Parts: sequence; structure tokens; C-alpha cells
Amino acid sequence: MEEGAESALVGDGSVDYKGRPANRLTTGGWRSSPFTFFFEFAETMAFIGLQIDLVLYLINHLNFATTKAATTVTNFAGTAFLCPLLGGFIADAYLGRFSTIIFFAIVELVGMSLMTISASIGSLQPPQCAAPPCESATPSDLAVLYVGLYLIALGSGGLKPCLSSLGADQFDETHLKERRLSSVYFNWFFFSFVAGGLLGVTVLVYIQDNIGNAVGYGVCLALVAAGLAVFLAGTRRFRKRLPSGSPLTRILQVFVAAVRKMHRPVPPSPDFLFEMDDKEAAHLGFQKIDHTNYFRFLDRAAIVDGDRKDRQPEASKWELCTVTQVEETKAIVKLMPIWAGTIIMNVVLAQLQTFTIEQGATMERNVGSFKFPAASIPFFPLIIMAILVPLYDRVFVPYARRYTGLDRGITFLQRIGIGLVLSVVSMIIAAFVEVKRTNKAKEYGLLDDPRGTIPMSIFWLVPQYFTFGIADMFTYIGVLEFFYDQAPDSMRSTSTGLSFTTISLGYFISTAVVNIVNKATSTGSQPGWLSDSLPFNRKKLNLFYWLMAVLSFLNVVYFLIVAHFYRYKKYPSLKAMSPSDQLQSSVVAPEDKLPVKAEFEQRAHHDNPEHL
Repeated sequence: MEEGAESALVGDGSVDYKGRPANRLTTGGWRSSPFTFFFEFAETMAFIGLQIDLVLYLINHLNFATTKAATTVTNFAGTAFLCPLLGGFIADAYLGRFSTIIFFAIVELVGMSLMTISASIGSLQPPQCAAPPCESATPSDLAVLYVGLYLIALGSGGLKPCLSSLGADQFDETHLKERRLSSVYFNWFFFSFVAGGLLGVTVLVYIQDNIGNAVGYGVCLALVAAGLAVFLAGTRRFRKRLPSGSPLTRILQVFVAAVRKMHRPVPPSPDFLFEMDDKEAAHLGFQKIDHTNYFRFLDRAAIVDGDRKDRQPEASKWELCTVTQVEETKAIVKLMPIWAGTIIMNVVLAQLQTFTIEQGATMERNVGSFKFPAASIPFFPLIIMAILVPLYDRVFVPYARRYTGLDRGITFLQRIGIGLVLSVVSMIIAAFVEVKRTNKAKEYGLLDDPRGTIPMSIFWLVPQYFTFGIADMFTYIGVLEFFYDQAPDSMRSTSTGLSFTTISLGYFISTAVVNIVNKATSTGSQPGWLSDSLPFNRKKLNLFYWLMAVLSFLNVVYFLIVAHFYRYKKYPSLKAMSPSDQLQSSVVAPEDKLPVKAEFEQRAHHDNPEHL
């Protein structure tokens, strides 16, 4: 192969659509990004458009009680964000990200089809009800609905981690310029998410509220189909990472091998540990990882019997693991405290997608002759995020870079931490607004009339959504980048899927918190704060929001502690790159690159545990 052709090949082991080593001149980078951006935009518009109006659809058309509707929505959303772990596992272990995306997109299309059928056929819905008590939907009526909902949850959840990870895979980490562009990619990927969400909570909610849910769900179906079609059109442009076997199995092998050697002392030097040679690593498609000095007890898994560490002993993989495999496991283990610190914020998110929308439905929503849909209130934070994401990328990051020396402006954990603090502020605002809303309801004698309109504008809810929207901009992108960047190469889909499970747990914990609060606050004949036996305007939502603010504050304290002790992953220096890649990396416009010395200083700063 000619030297010019060799220099154009990526250095991270990616292949093209024919399985050949990927060429950076014809694949990846910004050539393939528009296809992932559009699919993310279309799928998000469909999913959020369906989810955000679902609680009102269940209450108004299927006669669900308020708490049952909220629980149904949180369980659906929780499942949707638990499935990314499954999708990531399948991608890393068996199918690869590209094929996994196609499979789960088809599953989501089937679910959208069933939802459209459920909303279109009158016999699958109970009779309409003007005033309670209302006839409930029968189990047979709900069968198609539930199957459709959970197929959507499976499909949407399964493709989420693969789509963001596949897009990030288009930037070669062994190439300095492309590695820096990966941060820009995540910002614009989030912008695609915001743009889709923006149209979902406006256009799709309007269609469902004014034309009908059947038409709205049909549009959702068409959007996912269009997103998949455009994605497939970019097949030739994508770089693909080959699956490397079950990441769960590799992690379990390390723990089993370490436990089997509990009686052995941990070697003082990694020279006594087994590692594959460079040729074997290249053949298997692995990038070797240098030994680190934390979680040393796991090093026992790589202890070699004898004085040769440079050859594979005749041992089971459940008895002996490589240093790289041990370091992969360490990397996942050290992510877990950070992972736990982002769950509570998603409990807050669940409240804004259920109870707060129900608050909006009781408030004055007319803007001239236009009646603003209650489910469209998230429009405001989304439009602000659509404005702020480009400003963050073009203004904030360059400004912050001058002071921190970090290519991203601030670290992943600083970005996440800012979002967590703002989520506390959001709940405090929500509590004050709810006090004002219930006082208005009392003033106009509407405490026992949940269908009455309180003379208070729905736009009073904007500040809490606005604050949480900014929080989400910081935390969502920070979490995506962090779990992709800090994960081992062979486990990135799984790690990204793991990050989405915090959203899932947020929804499920929200359901549990509501139930616990109801039981803890009910005394004798006095119902709990959020009991279904209370008219909506008599529920103690303000106290519940204060409780969420306190929990969120405690979570911030926890996060600051674990973030302080976190050590960032070390990347190979520029010296580890091929001579041709070094040359290409140096040919970058001055405004797009830091000097090589600054790059090394930045990495040293990045690895300092005293910096978040």
C-alpha cells in the first residue's frame, strides 16, 4: 500500500461499510454526522411529542386517574431509558452500533404503528366522560396501547446509546484534530435533540390536541421512518467499530479471576502482570490500556504464575485476565459513583413531565384567540437551549479555555455539577409558583374544581422550566461526553447506555417517591399530599417540590465529594501517533488547535483529581 494511502487510514481500528480499514478522507467526521443528527432530530421529535402529551391522553381519553396516569407515563419513560443498557450491550457484544440502530428503529416503528391503531379505533377506548365518576378502560382495550408503548420504549431506548456513540466514533481519537472535534460533535448532537424536542412539544402536541391523537401518532410513525431512511442513506459515509464480545462477560471474568487469587499479594509492579503483545492486540482490534494504581485488588486477575508475563499461559480467561481487561473493568467501576450522582436530577425531570403539566392544564392558557396546549410548556426551555447551545460552543468554550487551558473550556464533571445545582433552583421556583397557584384557586373558589380554569397565566410555569432547561443543557451533554470519553473503547455503547439508565431510575424512583410520600403523609382520615382522593388543587405539591429541592441539594453535596476524588482517563500522547498522523494533526488553523505543549499541559490538568 502506498504511503499516502496509509496516512489516510484511521488509527482507531474503525472499518468502512465493506469491512475495510476506514479512510479518513472519505468516511467519518462531518461527512457522516448529518445523518446521525437528522435521525436524532426525527426520533426525538416523535418520542417526545408522544411522551409529553401522553399523561393528558390517558386522563382525557382513557379515563385514567391522575396518579395512575402519571405512574403509567413515568413507568413508560423509565423503561425507555432502561433499554439503552440492553441496546449498548448488544452493540458492543454482537451486532455493532450501526446494525443495532437499524434493529431497534424497526422495533420502534412497530410500536408507533400499534399506538396509531389504538388511538384510531373507537372500540379500543372507553366512552367519553364529561364529569367523574368515569368508566375505566378494560384490560382488552388497553392491550394494544401497552404493547405499543413498550415496543416504543424498547426501540427508542435501544437505539439511543448507539446513535450518539456511532456519531462520536466518526472522530478518530488517535488523530489530534479529530479528537478535539468530538466535543463539538456532542454539542451539535444535543442541538439536534433540542430541535426535535422543540417541534415535538409544539407541532406534535398541537396536532394531538386539536386534530387528534391518531393523526399525531401517525406523524410520529412517519418521522421515525424518515429518520431511519436518511440514516441508511449515509451507510457509505460511516466508520464502524467491530463488536468485541460481551463487555459484561469481560468484567465478570476480572472479578472471578481476582477472587480466585485473593490469597495472592498484589504485585508491587505491573511487570509481574500479564498483558497481550502489540501484535495480538492489533489482531483482536483492542487498544492496550496502561496500568493504573487504583482498585489494586483487581490486579490479582492478571497475576501470572511463573516469570514470563509476555506469553499467554495455558489458563482459562476466568482464571487469568490481561492488564487491559483489568483496566477496562476499573474504568467502569470508577464511573459508578458519578453515575449515581445524576439520578436525582432525573427524578426532578419526571415531576416537570407529569405534575407540572397537570398544573398547566388548570391555568389560563389563552394567548389572544390561541389556546396554548398545557403539554407544550417545555417549548420555552427548549427554545432557550436551541439558542444557548451554539452560544455555549462558540462563545463560552473559547472564553473559558483562556482561563482553564482545557480544550472543552470546563471539565465534564464541572459541566454536570453546574446542571445539578440549577436543578435545585428549579424545584425551589416550582414550590413558590405552586403556592401562588393554589392561593389563586382558593381565592376564586376552585380548590374542589379540577376542571375549572384558575385566573393565573400558564406562563408562570416558564421560570422553573427555563432553569431546568439550562440545567439539562449542561448535565445532559456532560453526561453523554463523560460516559463515552471515559469508557474503554470496547465498552462505549454499554457505558453510554449506562448513562441513560440514570434517566430510567429517575422515573422509577419518582414513582416510588410519590407512593412513599403519600403513605408517609397520610394520617388516619387525612389523605397523603398527592393522594388521588384529593382534588388536584388541594394536593400539597408545593411541599412535595420542597422535598425534591432538599433531596437535590443533598445530591449536589454527594456529587461534589465523588467528583473531587475522580481521576480522569489518560489518553495516549501525540508521540503515540503515526508520523503521518502527527503531520496531519499539525496542519490545523491556529484558532482550531492548541500548541502541542499546551495539549500535554491540558491533559496533565485533566488528570488532576483536585479539579472537577
